[in-house]
Amino acid sequence: MKIQTFALQCDEIESLASEMASVLTNENPSLLIGYGNTDFPLEALPSIIGDSSLPFFISSSCLGALLCDDDTVSSNCNLALFCVNDESGAYGVGSADISESSPFEAGATALQQALASAERPYESPALIWCALPPGDEESILEGFVSVVGEKVPIFGGSMADNTVSGNWRTVTKTSAGPQIIAVAVLYPSTPLGLSYSSGYKPTETVLKATKVQGRKLLQLNNEQASMAYNNVTNGLIADQLNGGQILGLTSSAPLGKPVELDNGAVNYLLCHPDSVESGALNVFSEVKEGEDLVLMEGSISSLTSRAERVINNAIMLLPENKKPVGVLMIYCAGCRLMVGDEINSMLGSLQKRFSSLPICGPFTFGEQGRFLDGMNRHGNLMISAVVFSQ
Repeated sequence: MKIQTFALQCDEIESLASEMASVLTNENPSLLIGYGNTDFPLEALPSIIGDSSLPFFISSSCLGALLCDDDTVSSNCNLALFCVNDESGAYGVGSADISESSPFEAGATALQQALASAERPYESPALIWCALPPGDEESILEGFVSVVGEKVPIFGGSMADNTVSGNWRTVTKTSAGPQIIAVAVLYPSTPLGLSYSSGYKPTETVLKATKVQGRKLLQLNNEQASMAYNNVTNGLIADQLNGGQILGLTSSAPLGKPVELDNGAVNYLLCHPDSVESGALNVFSEVKEGEDLVLMEGSISSLTSRAERVINNAIMLLPENKKPVGVLMIYCAGCRLMVGDEINSMLGSLQKRFSSLPICGPFTFGEQGRFLDGMNRHGNLMISAVVFSQ
């Protein structure tokens, strides 16, 4: 098992083709995962990559991709590549367009394609890694589960753009666009370490979702949802109560769904209020009527320090005799925007803390992962890490 990462900053197709050819010729990866700025010509990549036997997908990331290795520390790569070289493993990528079928069916179809591509019939993968269109992630995850069951961990993130304007997209060997599900199945020859968490802590304030429609909170504690949320956050969205975007404001005070683990500890799956519409709160993940939602709080310091802890937690879950050799990390775009330029200090700290350990990933509009209770979930404002080993 060997991991190589690369940052490509070129804007012209000719220079991009030259750089990509150099990467693929020298490395011959078993799997290629990439993330790039939505302004980058991602659609040109499949023809440039060319090799029909290489499983890959490349997805857009808010304000560019993150990369931290010996040569690069950047939070705004035009294109960052994570290359898995593992001759003894097996890997496959599949895709489907949710505009051509239901999200559930498209999820199942994409995963079935990936499994066929990996050529490991009747064997469950060690990991499913995905890039999803924002909006129906829960249904897509259910589609995955319908194929492989609930025991296979599902990690990844929802595509993002720079302005929440729907300009996100993913490209694979056979498909490209804003409604594409891309999924990779991994059968690595060495163990993986997995961690999924957030950088927020709970307050004592609990709101019950008393009236809900999917991702729209109509009432909290039997009160108009926007008013209830505004009251418990001391007027945080007072200027938007008649309607409007609140994404940046609420990044510091999301809502958390408590998940109790077998050992009695509680994790929180976060739900990010995105806008106010006719008194309702629109959020980026599904809430069930009757659920308790805990008001959470976070700071720039907590969000930048959490990345190191999540990676370290994943490393600690590796067998004692295994050495970490690479990290795929998901970092929420909302957190990225909240911490601002401090993201660069965070990546610099990661380079010092995990020297010679390449770390690559996107800033996403939704995060998929699994807590220690073994259940796969979709959340917001989350951070995850998958650590490869040798």
